[in-house]
Amino acid sequence: AYPAVRPEVIAQRQLPWPNSADITEAFHRFYSPRHERSEQNRRESRTFAALRDTLLPKLLSGEIKVKSSSGV
Repeated sequence: AYPAVRPEVIAQRQLPWPNSADITEAFHRFYSPRHERSEQNRRESRTFAALRDTLLPKLLSGEIKVKSSSGV
């Protein structure tokens, strides 16, 4: 997105790469639970968005009502 960062500039960069299976394994042990939680959050977000998109029009139109928990 930044004009000075062209694909050929990126392609010329050397990236550090783990030279040990232990480092790679440690990274995966650390990162995997976080990645799984991130994916779970994305799924939940899509579910909640679908629920919102289904219920909001019905709430706004008065088709369904929600009782107040305060008793008012």
